[in-house]
Amino acid sequence: MIEPDIRVQGDLADIKKCLLIEKGVNIDKGVIIWFGKKNGLIKLGERVYLGPYCYIGTGNHKLYIGADSMIGAQSYIITENHCTYRTDIPYAQQGYRGGDVVIGKNVWIGCHVTILPGVTIGDHAVIGAGSVVTKSIPPAQTWCGVPAKILKKS
Repeated sequence: MIEPDIRVQGDLADIKKCLLIEKGVNIDKGVIIWFGKKNGLIKLGERVYLGPYCYIGTGNHKLYIGADSMIGAQSYIITENHCTYRTDIPYAQQGYRGGDVVIGKNVWIGCHVTILPGVTIGDHAVIGAGSVVTKSIPPAQTWCGVPAKILKKS
């Protein structure tokens, strides 16, 4: 089920090539899906759940969320950040840098989680509410905190 008030924004010239949604995906109210002006791709595997008011986006990278994964309310997953190399040019004019984000199968991401560019989260992992994920997480582990750190191995 896809709620009618979700927002897909950005460069949508060929939406069928940049947003792939498998069977049984549930996108809750207020979700924002953003595409930059490049060749990004977002793929949502079978039975993925995006909780209310999540924000997922890409410019020139890939964002994959594997089958049966759940993303809690108000979580933020992005494949790029603004460049901040120079102070003589406004940050908004310096372009972006980033990397692919891959979330494995059967991953549970709690509410208010931020996942930064270049991160891979392994199958069956759990990310605690409010965490900021700055580096890749192996399969079947639970991570929590700011920045997220291992809490337990399954």
